[in-house]
Parts: sequence; structure tokens; C-alpha cells
Amino acid sequence: MKLGSAILMVAAISLFVACGPKTIRKQPVPQEDEIMAVRLVAAGDKLLVEGKEHLAMLKYLEASKLNPYHEVIFNKLAVTYSQLRMYPQATSAINRSLGLNSKYPYAYNTRGIIQLAQHRDKSASRSFKKAIDLDPLVGHFYLNLGYVLIQQGRSEEARAAYKKGLEVDPGLFERGNMLELSYSTVEELSPEKYFELARVFADLGNLDHCLRYLGKAFSGGLSDSVRIKTDPAFQGFMEDERFLGFLKIHGVI
Repeated sequence: MKLGSAILMVAAISLFVACGPKTIRKQPVPQEDEIMAVRLVAAGDKLLVEGKEHLAMLKYLEASKLNPYHEVIFNKLAVTYSQLRMYPQATSAINRSLGLNSKYPYAYNTRGIIQLAQHRDKSASRSFKKAIDLDPLVGHFYLNLGYVLIQQGRSEEARAAYKKGLEVDPGLFERGNMLELSYSTVEELSPEKYFELARVFADLGNLDHCLRYLGKAFSGGLSDSVRIKTDPAFQGFMEDERFLGFLKIHGVI
């Protein structure tokens, strides 16, 4: 697809919904267009996994032109826009997805990420909770809800959300999925928020994620090493060689 055509298609998507989700009546689509749209989406998925977001966006745009009545296509388009930090376009795409299917849980998850990136924490929290209400067996939704709760300083509730996510998906923190938008696309947190995330994962017994967020806290300027040595959340790791090695590298012990 030529760049000029892609720009026109982006503009068209932005005009689909300007003021939030509105119910859209689905129309029949020629079978050959449906089949081609599925193929384009599959190609976009592959490109997204490879980290080629711009090319994936073009595939999803082509698919949306062939089949403008499929909520999954517009959700994936919104995911890609969000990863490219094109939030107005992402908002328009996710509004169309929800207009096509107001009970599509993944669209609410995507909308929550877009809202979170725009510092609309309360709205993001509501969107993630809606996604969970519609499908309580998707661990990823709890992960995102926990993140926004950390943003709001509600650590205990965040811990509960993460625990619930692990209950429904024990492998939640051991893998990533580029096709499911997560808080990893949102801007950096403050050192204090990263410290709180490290505490949450320490309580959950997840050393890898605990060290990940402690590292971010230190990189961001965290200097209160006494809290790490005395905080009850970290006591379970105080005999772990990896944890002690981390503390030594950062001058905590």
C-alpha cells in the first residue's frame, strides 16, 4: 500500500467515531473480502510479533477497509496504534470496535490502556474491570488492572488483582504476548511506583519481576536502601543469592 493511501485510510478510521462508542449495525461483507481480511490480519499479527508495528498497521488498515464490520480487526488496529503512541487514532479504532460489539472484553482492555496512557486512571480502571466482568478467565486483564491500581497508590488492591490473575492463569508472568496490549506500552513510572510494584511481586514470590522493578526504581533515582532491607515484603528473598547479588551491585549491602 502506498503511503498516501495509508494516510487517507488513517483519516477515515479517525472519522468513524468522534464522540465515543455508538452502536453500529453490521452489514454483509462479500465472502472473498472476508477471507482476504482474515489473511491480512494474520499477516499483521506476524509483523506485530516481529516488532514491525508500522507494517502491521498497514495490514490491519487494509483488512478494515475490506471488512469494516469486524470488532477484532479494529481492536488489533487500536493495539497497533497504541504501540505506536498514536492515541487519537487508537481511540477512534477502539470506539468502532466497541460500537460493533459492546460486549467484546479485549476491546475494553485496549481502551483501558489508551486511557491510562492519557493519564485517565479512573477511566482506565473502569475499562479493565469491565473487561474482567465480561471474561474473568483472562489473566492479562488483572495484570493491567493491578498496574493502574499501583498508579493510584492502591497497593493492596493491586496485589489482590495480581493474585487473581495468577489464579486464572498460573503462567501469566512467564510469557509476553505482543498481540494483547499491556501496560508495558505506557510511559515510565516514578521510582516510588516501581518500588511499589517490586513489593507486590516480592509478596507474590516472583523474584524475576521483583528484581526487574527494583532495577527500574534504582535507575530512576531510588536511594532509600534502608527500606529494602527492612521491608517485610522482601524478607523472603534475603537468603536468595540472586537477590543478595542484586543488592550488592546497587550498594544496598
